[in-house]
Amino acid sequence: MIQYGYISGVAMVFELIVFGVILLSVGYWATMFVMGRRDDVLHGKFVEEQPDTEPVRFVPQVPRVRRPPPAPQPNKDSLQALLTVIKRDLNDAARS
Repeated sequence: MIQYGYISGVAMVFELIVFGVILLSVGYWATMFVMGRRDDVLHGKFVEEQPDTEPVRFVPQVPRVRRPPPAPQPNKDSLQALLTVIKRDLNDAARS
């Protein structure tokens, strides 16, 4: 039974929906106002039409490919020095 003096469940849900829409619109208005779009907030003009004075030209941007610098070619002396260092490290590791 519906008791008199109380809001029914359907009416309460409808009231919550109305309050939610009002709350969202106030939040949107406040956000636009804070962002500095006061003309949009006050007059509702979101897009200003400006005639195009110059035709739009499409120029595709070609990405520049940077090639890595060529690696220096190892010579005989540098390879020999590397081999001696590796041998020394292996001997040190074998002793430990």
